[in-house]
Amino acid sequence: MNVRWCIGDKLFGAMAVLVLFVTLAYYGAIQGYLESRFERYFKEKTTESFEIYYKEHKNSWVGIEEMKISDGLEQRNPDHLTIALLSPDGNILFFRGSGDPQSLIHQGKRNKVMVNGTTVGTVYVDRWESTEDYLLKKYVLDSMRTKGVMVPVLTGIIALLLGLWLTKKLTRPLERLIPAIQKMAAGELHIRIPVTTRDEFGKVTEALNHMAQQLLRAEEVRKHLTANVAHELRTPLSIIQYQMEIIQEGRRDIPPETLLPMQDEVIRLSKLVDDLHQLTLAEAGKLQLDRTPTDLIPLLERIIDMLKPEAEERQIEIVRSYPAEQLIAFVDPNRITQVFYNLFFNALRYTSSGGNISIRISNRYHEGSRFAAVSIADTGVGIAEEQLPYLFDRFYRVEESRSRHTGGMGLGLAIAKEFVESHRGFITVNSEVDQGTIFTVYLPLHSGSDFTA
Repeated sequence: MNVRWCIGDKLFGAMAVLVLFVTLAYYGAIQGYLESRFERYFKEKTTESFEIYYKEHKNSWVGIEEMKISDGLEQRNPDHLTIALLSPDGNILFFRGSGDPQSLIHQGKRNKVMVNGTTVGTVYVDRWESTEDYLLKKYVLDSMRTKGVMVPVLTGIIALLLGLWLTKKLTRPLERLIPAIQKMAAGELHIRIPVTTRDEFGKVTEALNHMAQQLLRAEEVRKHLTANVAHELRTPLSIIQYQMEIIQEGRRDIPPETLLPMQDEVIRLSKLVDDLHQLTLAEAGKLQLDRTPTDLIPLLERIIDMLKPEAEERQIEIVRSYPAEQLIAFVDPNRITQVFYNLFFNALRYTSSGGNISIRISNRYHEGSRFAAVSIADTGVGIAEEQLPYLFDRFYRVEESRSRHTGGMGLGLAIAKEFVESHRGFITVNSEVDQGTIFTVYLPLHSGSDFTA
């Protein structure tokens, strides 16, 4: 079914129900209002005749039984109106009509006769309007009923026209979005829909464009991942195959120096597989964490002790800046050790002899929560600004020509990022070419409450 007609039917149906509801409410309210206004008017008109008589006779009911009912109160058929006047003490002063006065007093309508704020009598009637008044009321109410039929017809026509206009206006952006969505579903993720409005449709368009961009990025990552894994496996497998061929051709005792390259490549393959496995678990949110309150300063000192010999050999100074207070983070010490080891090792690798590496721990607030911020800054070659957004991607290397034996496999930073985020923290990087790079890891501080892994 066409989108416009589908929405149009629902919109018109809703408007039809609304028109019917408004019509019934309008008719009921107007009819009730007019009925009450007529009732009040006729009641006041009837009572006013007795008030005038009382005042004209010097605040006395003397001779009231001879009062002639005239003008609006006079009936073509006197039996149509029964009226009585009682004094404040309950005596019948005036009665006209048929039937028993006591029955009228018990069952009829009544209204007090007030003069100067004092009740001087009570009027009882079977109905307030005269025959003439009744015919007038009937004419007005019948006219309202006729108009009550014309109102929904006119309103319905207006609603139909308004519905057609609204349907066209509401469905025009949808008709533009649907073909683009269908193309995205078919795999054409490069499509971008122009954002022409800032309303909800504009937000949906922006969300679709962002989703397409993310899907395209994910597809590119998937293709690159396959290519990178194949590339990483090709080199060690080629070396192992070459060494195996040498062994087979020689048909003699195998010296250790022949087996060592094979062993190195097997170790590299094992590490690659293990890193990919850990990274996949972290990205899927299934990484097992054994979190405990951990003092970060001793943890960092152990990492520094491991890498200190290489730093001293290359004359790289390690500068520490620790806070006076003890910062206890709620982390898995083994996972976080791997994070800081990767960052520290990278800083050491890209810092020239004579440079320095600074490690600083501070207490910071982010979005209302307390974090331990651990910064590792080096004075190395730095990273170009355009490369920073891709720094934590799998297999990404700042220098593509770098040997995998010296430059790593490009998984260290990706693992570091996922491990930190698994701890509900985050990691940032700032760098400037030829000035150095600063990685900052934010880890939630232990507050004494229970955390879930």
